[in-house]
Amino acid sequence: MFTPISAILGLFFFASTLPNGIRVDELPANTGSVEIIAGYASGGLTGLESTAAATAFFRDAYAAGGEIQFIHEIDRTAVRVVAPAWAAPMLFSRLPGLFKEVPGGDSGTDPSPTPDFRAKVEEEIRDALLGAGASEPDYATGDAFVLSSEPAPKSLMEALAAIPRRGSRNKPQEQVTRLVAERTLRFKSDLPTGAVIFAAPAPPVYYQQWYQLLMLDKVIHRVVQLPLQTSLPLNVRPYYYRIELPLGTGQFPEPAEANLLQELQRLQFAPANPRDLSAARQDALAYLDNTDVREWFASHGISDRRDEGVHWIQSMTADDMRAAARDLLIMNHVLASWPPRPKETTVSVEPLNSSAPQPAVKAKRESDRATPRADDESTAAFPAHSDAAASTSVAERLPSGVSLVPSNVNAVFVSGGALTRLNHDPSPDDLKAFSSFRAERILVLTPAASLAGARQVWSGFKGSTTSPTGVPKGKVSTGDLPALFVLKTLLDLKVIGSGWWHDVHLGIDATEGSSLQIVADDQKRQQILDWIKVIAMAPPSGKYFNWVREVAAHRFWTAMPDLQAITWERDPQGTVSDLSTVTPELVQDVARIYF
Repeated sequence: MFTPISAILGLFFFASTLPNGIRVDELPANTGSVEIIAGYASGGLTGLESTAAATAFFRDAYAAGGEIQFIHEIDRTAVRVVAPAWAAPMLFSRLPGLFKEVPGGDSGTDPSPTPDFRAKVEEEIRDALLGAGASEPDYATGDAFVLSSEPAPKSLMEALAAIPRRGSRNKPQEQVTRLVAERTLRFKSDLPTGAVIFAAPAPPVYYQQWYQLLMLDKVIHRVVQLPLQTSLPLNVRPYYYRIELPLGTGQFPEPAEANLLQELQRLQFAPANPRDLSAARQDALAYLDNTDVREWFASHGISDRRDEGVHWIQSMTADDMRAAARDLLIMNHVLASWPPRPKETTVSVEPLNSSAPQPAVKAKRESDRATPRADDESTAAFPAHSDAAASTSVAERLPSGVSLVPSNVNAVFVSGGALTRLNHDPSPDDLKAFSSFRAERILVLTPAASLAGARQVWSGFKGSTTSPTGVPKGKVSTGDLPALFVLKTLLDLKVIGSGWWHDVHLGIDATEGSSLQIVADDQKRQQILDWIKVIAMAPPSGKYFNWVREVAAHRFWTAMPDLQAITWERDPQGTVSDLSTVTPELVQDVARIYF
């Protein structure tokens, strides 16, 4: 007789690992939002994003106004979602589907691209240090994890615990025994820049030696006067630490290689001074305290290893660094290099009596385009919540001539120019970058809490009185901008449903003007334009349109600064109308008139 799931949860409800191996852990709580990271502690799982369950999860996260980030690391494949707190129940209900369905293939919808030169170099280094034949990606439940800033509800725990346990199909790789040796790899390339790479084996994060390498890496960046680029990945399996010295035109690998080795050898005999050692220790501790690093350890269920590493770092001495440098040089390290492409003078000849060649006729692409899904107009019921008004205020004209408006970011827009986002509240130093423009061309955007400070700073702005006036770009009228944003939302949902999340970007960008930016290859761009033509002929059904309009209201914050800037540019007293006033007929008109 099987043990009831409720009984199992009675034992494991407060544990981080369920009977099938799925780990559930907490993230630091966020005020007003929920953060969820879900996936597998296994690298290369490109098929994870192609399942129907994943598409539904991404669609709901997008519809709630969430931010979606895909994580592809050496031994971790996951998705991170940050959404309003009210959306947590809806997202939790979708999470089990991510782990129930195992993709039939792991290559996604498109074949893997041919590795470029640098990727091939890394493959050679990896094979030389770790051996060929690494394990293939797998979807074992023992590798699955869910991290959340909101406590996992009982319903989620029950659904996850009910998923049958899946073991790994991969057989453990045999340990490759290698003689202690230096391996030198020389490559030829047509790249404009060359490089010298020093790589040596690195243990997993379970071992003290990994943290010694981390500390040594910080010391190297402090004391070695070379433009080095280093990499020490977080990993639960053996990997390697790499140091790269780039080479410019006219530089040769051999002397650069000798110089790099000399600097590394010097670390064995010349210890870092106390000041550099202390600064390197603080750098290493700051790295381990980084939010992403904490999440990585939590997703593997080894947060205690991070805490142990912190104690190791705090106790490391100059002698430990000398020993780490010595070990780095005597291990089975690899030296790889290639010179930069020689500078060449070329002469092109074009016959005056020949006509330009005609391009080949392209094959029909109808069969390759995305086929509309049966659930294109399905909707997800949103949990009870309240939405902020998806509209804006009139800009205030300051005595200096600069306009000021409350927004959700700190930014400065120059009419006919660019929208520049700032990562701080407006300060007097910001005025210098815009002193060459007329004050009348400048719109300052800032959160309501910073309005008083911004008003004081920009009221004294002295701009140029001789510079040209701005000329607005784009053809969509300000009154049609809200409908354009709803149309973009409609198209975004179709892009997600087609599995084109990585391949297509749709945006409304004040720097580019009042238009819809479509970043995609020719085939996908044509499909998007075809979708717009369909909407121009017949708008979506009323129920689906109302749902899409609410989705647009949830995502209004993503385009709010751009919509404000474009509206102000054409009408300084204008505002972005509330999205609730947008009708299906208005979206249909926008699709028909501007595309």
